[in-house]
Amino acid sequence: MKANQKFLKDNERGDIGVGTLIIFIAMVLVAAVAATVLIYTTGALQQKATKTSKEATQQISSNIVVEQVLGDRSEDVNGVLNQSINDLLVRLKPDVGTTSIDLRQVIVTVMDSTKRFDLNYSSEEINGSGNETNITQYTAIAVRDEDSSFSNTTPVLNSGDLIEIQISSNAIQGISLAPRKTFWLSLNQELGQAVNLEIATPNSFGVNRYVRLYP
Repeated sequence: MKANQKFLKDNERGDIGVGTLIIFIAMVLVAAVAATVLIYTTGALQQKATKTSKEATQQISSNIVVEQVLGDRSEDVNGVLNQSINDLLVRLKPDVGTTSIDLRQVIVTVMDSTKRFDLNYSSEEINGSGNETNITQYTAIAVRDEDSSFSNTTPVLNSGDLIEIQISSNAIQGISLAPRKTFWLSLNQELGQAVNLEIATPNSFGVNRYVRLYP
């Protein structure tokens, strides 16, 4: 009989009882809570990373290209060209790979050494009041719009579109665009980098109604 008896070593003995069961359940609960926290944190981080990546992609892929800036001297009631520029005509288009751009979210800033005007889009021209910092309006027309995405009510630029922004002298009263005049033009869009131009008018306008200011 003694030959068939087996003895457990000290380190091979198992604990049993209610205390051991409580400890085991506590360990399982702690592991479950830790797993839940890790899963929630991982999901939140993934959502935040996805959102950040999407916003960064939009910031990089959104860009406006200014092709040309013209000054329109127009004519007075006698048919004589004005000595200074009345209206600014800015032709722009979306850059390659750019997502759609809504002009209603684009702020155009015209400024010289003494005055600044922040202009937002309007389907109809509204006169400016001539204050130091005044929010007025600019208008726009489609020069090229093959997909008919651009209209007065939905001024959206897509790839291939060419738009002309019209800034009336009434919207920037107090800024005289005479010869040898330096002013700044900025286009601030909802996403992407702002377009900033420093423009100097020519020494003389000659006899031409339209004056090329940029490039």
